[in-house]
Amino acid sequence: MRVRQGNLRDWPFMYALGKDVIPSSISPWRKQSMEDTMKFREKTLKGFWTWIQQTDSVVFIAETDKEEPMGYLVLYPSSREELTGVLQAWVMDLAVSPKYRHHGVGRTLMESAEEYAKEQGIHYLGLAVSSHNLYALHLYESLGFAEERKLMVKVLD
Repeated sequence: MRVRQGNLRDWPFMYALGKDVIPSSISPWRKQSMEDTMKFREKTLKGFWTWIQQTDSVVFIAETDKEEPMGYLVLYPSSREELTGVLQAWVMDLAVSPKYRHHGVGRTLMESAEEYAKEQGIHYLGLAVSSHNLYALHLYESLGFAEERKLMVKVLD
């Protein structure tokens, strides 16, 4: 496996995978049809590449030795922590193709993002994860991430 910086040619892969990973990321508290959720996700993704370019975000692509893409990570290196204003890099999106999950792809992408942030002189790396996504939580904890805040929701009938 190797990791390289992504470019516009990677967008079809990222777009398709960005839709595929939605079921594992949705909070069970959100009572909306999958069809409506997918429409929203598609709308969001349509502008994502433009946002990546406008914010000087960095895309990392993990691929096999035969150059088959396995997953991607989008890193926003100019984020500011919302309470202190401290500069941090922020993992905007991380997705791994189902056939490559549990093979170290997510870990390798995260390590690449961390190394990039360090090279840029950034001292913090942040991300958000759904609390029910146990595989992702375990990965992030094993990489040294600690819970800093809780995002809470209440269903109003």
